[in-house]
Amino acid sequence: MIKIDFKISCFLLFFCFCAILIAQEKKPYKVNFENQSELNHFDHNKTSTITLSDKHYKLGKSSLRWDFKEDSYIKTSFLDILTEEESPLAYGDYFPNSPTTIFSIYNEDIQEGTLRFSFYSDANDDEIWFEIPLNFTGWRTIWVPFYEMNGHTPKRNTPVNFKTFKISTVNIKKPGTVFIDDLVFSQYQDDRYAYPDFSVPFLKQDFAPEQDHWMPSIAYYNYIENSKAKDVSIATKKEIDIILQRLNSRFIDTLKLKNTVHEATEIYSKLNLNVDQTVKGRPLTFRYDETYYNKPPKYDEDFMEVHRFGAILKQLADLYLQGDEKSKSVISSNFIMATQYFLDQGWQAGASGGTRHHIGYSMEDLAKAFFIMRAPLQQAGLLDEVGKSMQWVFNLGKILAPEDDFVANIDYFNTQSFYHLMIIFMRTDINKIALLLNAYSKYMSITLAQDNEQGVFKKDGTSWHHGGHYPAYGMGAFKNLPKVFRTLSNTQFKISMVGHQNFKKAILTTVLYSNKFDYGFANAGRHPLEDNTIEPLKSQFLDMAYSGNPDYTSKIDREFASAYLRLWGDQDKETAAVLKNEYNIKPETLPGYHVLPYASTAIHRRKDWAAIIKGYSKYVWASEIYIASNRYGRYPANGTIQLLSEKGEYGSGFNQLGWDWNRYPGATIIHLPLKELESDLSLLMFKSNQTFAGAVKQDNNGVFSMILDESSGSNSDGKRGSYSFPGKLKARKSVFSFGNKLICIGTNISSIDNEHSVETTLFQNYLNEDISKNIFSSKIGAINKLGFNQSINSDTKDSWYIDAYQNIYHLISDNQVHIKLDHQHSYHNKYSINTGKMNTKGKGVKETEGNYAVAWIDHGVAPTSSSYRYVIYPFSDENMIEKVKTGRFKDSSFQVIQADSLAHVVYDKALHTYGYSFFQNSTSLNVPYIKAVSNPSLIMLHETGGKSIQLSVVDPNLNFYDDSGKATPGFGHPISIEVTLQGIWKLQESDSKTNLTVNKNTTTLTFSVQDGTTYNFKLTR
Repeated sequence: MIKIDFKISCFLLFFCFCAILIAQEKKPYKVNFENQSELNHFDHNKTSTITLSDKHYKLGKSSLRWDFKEDSYIKTSFLDILTEEESPLAYGDYFPNSPTTIFSIYNEDIQEGTLRFSFYSDANDDEIWFEIPLNFTGWRTIWVPFYEMNGHTPKRNTPVNFKTFKISTVNIKKPGTVFIDDLVFSQYQDDRYAYPDFSVPFLKQDFAPEQDHWMPSIAYYNYIENSKAKDVSIATKKEIDIILQRLNSRFIDTLKLKNTVHEATEIYSKLNLNVDQTVKGRPLTFRYDETYYNKPPKYDEDFMEVHRFGAILKQLADLYLQGDEKSKSVISSNFIMATQYFLDQGWQAGASGGTRHHIGYSMEDLAKAFFIMRAPLQQAGLLDEVGKSMQWVFNLGKILAPEDDFVANIDYFNTQSFYHLMIIFMRTDINKIALLLNAYSKYMSITLAQDNEQGVFKKDGTSWHHGGHYPAYGMGAFKNLPKVFRTLSNTQFKISMVGHQNFKKAILTTVLYSNKFDYGFANAGRHPLEDNTIEPLKSQFLDMAYSGNPDYTSKIDREFASAYLRLWGDQDKETAAVLKNEYNIKPETLPGYHVLPYASTAIHRRKDWAAIIKGYSKYVWASEIYIASNRYGRYPANGTIQLLSEKGEYGSGFNQLGWDWNRYPGATIIHLPLKELESDLSLLMFKSNQTFAGAVKQDNNGVFSMILDESSGSNSDGKRGSYSFPGKLKARKSVFSFGNKLICIGTNISSIDNEHSVETTLFQNYLNEDISKNIFSSKIGAINKLGFNQSINSDTKDSWYIDAYQNIYHLISDNQVHIKLDHQHSYHNKYSINTGKMNTKGKGVKETEGNYAVAWIDHGVAPTSSSYRYVIYPFSDENMIEKVKTGRFKDSSFQVIQADSLAHVVYDKALHTYGYSFFQNSTSLNVPYIKAVSNPSLIMLHETGGKSIQLSVVDPNLNFYDDSGKATPGFGHPISIEVTLQGIWKLQESDSKTNLTVNKNTTTLTFSVQDGTTYNFKLTR
């Protein structure tokens, strides 16, 4: 028994000893320099000493202190390399990424010479290396991809395999010291985001700075440093004072001065700064999660992100404005300490911190705080240093670049443009301020005027970002740019007329595609059924109204003022009275038909409702799907029709809670389980290969049409290239918007999915607490109890449906309709079923639920040529509702003339108007008036009298290619088109751009079209 115990004991001892050895042999990916044992794995020569130090540190409480002399080095072979899979890549391998070394280094005093960082594969291989100068003070965080180094460098996106890491001194003349922390030997990093700065200027040498407006440019910074300013006149100084007063007025608090010391001290204490030889605190980071950590640090405890720091400093600055003299003194002192901490943490001019992409979203509060506190900063001798820091990180020098470098960007207009204006005043030289204001006005005027491929505000009023119309990003620009216009108005630095006019069109277009404030799901990008609203733009519309009109002939812009009265007049009685009484301005009215060709969107408005009709094409993406946003967003542009009352999305039956992401109203889709509906890609912005998607308008009516084709296309984002969906869904869809009705036609509906049904959704109503659970079918009657789920075979005589929001649907084709009134379960769009990833904006919500009324046309599994026809009467009154329910409503005001693969043609008898959707060219059409079309086209023809007609023509092909075949994304080029009419016609007004040819009993019009714009002609016999 004793022998057995002894053997067991020996075995256990041996096992423990082996485990210890294995643990000891575990080589680190990262060294945090928190334990003395970590230094045991570093060798150094006799001219070096290394110790742990708490004098300066990043994450944790200590760093490696290296005291060196000439020809010193430290090195280690006790290291490991992170694979791509082990690296913290937000999008996995979706974007190109490469092995990158990362570390932080602190320098107390500027020193001559450089440090060389070297990597060895084995004793016989050439080294890979780079150098950084020691001409800085404070912290610097360095990211260097191995493919950007010197020596035997690997190719981009390929693994590295080195065994030894070494730091050595080069041209060091005096003994020196640096502190090194958070050393990651190699991790994969997104190739877009290792930024150059004064320490690593060799990065991205082949990258033009205008390609990434976030990336601080050394060249741009030097434009400011090297610029020579002339003395300015007294008149210019007065205008500069006016601009500064206007900027100050945006921050001045009208409250009575008070003692704010206690409140300010509490706020300052959140920084938890330690004032010693330097001001120390938690690492002041940009995006901590992009760097590998052995143990993830705790947010706001182990580190502080710069946007959080900015929010605290903005609070202090606001209290400074309210404070009495005693309060101002205390707040100034605390603010200066915080500023010194900010600079010491590596936020000085010339430092990129490894990367600071999208930095504008994190710096708004900080820029405001520094602007407000200019006087205390100047008294402390820090204004110039802080000003240079801001002009570096905000890339202010771009306004002095050659005009060829000027490229519009909505992110810039949102997060940098207004702050550029403020940063210009963070200096004491008024001559340099004048120089920069001139440059700023020029830069803004040019970029705001751009409406070609470089522009973001397109000719039709759409606001482009990520290669398409994106109101969510436009909102950011609309939030900040009006402040710029009003601040500079009526001065020599005002925005040019062309820039002003182009921006005006973009922001006023928001009121056309919103109702009353909400712009709906169709153009929501990756934010469906969220807070997609223009309501926060109240002060911005007023700013634009008081900025004057674009040609500056009026101090007030009447169109903005009129829009303001309609949108916010009831909320702001005082301003409304001024606009009405002093300027004789009335609220705008918006009924009509509006087309956004660059968004494949049409808006039909009547009374207080709007129908937003949406498609996509080769040039316009369907939606934006991100790794943890809009995960199920495949269908919001599949010919959808969103009906919005003045109550907005929620008040019109749209809510994310329980929403079936398959069933957007109007969409033709393959109904999939959400697990299969979720995209298989981290990023997807699908474009088909079809060019036919758009709308034609005539007076207040219009026709929208698209070829829906999921069988082939491309991904506009991420891994750009060919992409398709396996079901290969196809359809030809049109919506004829005539008066108070929408006539919807679909033909050639097909799919090869043998498991899931193809559907066209009539409606999906969220039943909120204010809506009765009451829908209607002419086949069944009232339906008002949850749990109803039934299919109905339709016919062309009396198949009527009324949803919970008093929208009437008249099915005029023989289809099976399915109606459901029930409780639904779904997933939040910010949550991925398949990966478990979740965007923080989802606030932890994975599953959702709600009560819904839903109706859809069932085309069956794998249809080969299904179709539908139905009419919508939006938001009908009680009288019409009652007539439908009692079978007394008949509508003979229109006729469907043709509905096949070639064309959809409808005639509205009351309007004497034809609508034609020609999906292909044809020389022998058999429809009224039109004999032939050379191109797929959309046409409306209004009979204005016995011998005259009004003709409206669109080729919806945006043609983003120039004559040489070069792609010009976001900028269309002319297309020639011929429309042949039956009979002999002549133009009422001669037009040099239109060629009219008569041949026997036909008349052919030949002309150029562009940008999906409607071209109008009046003809007589």
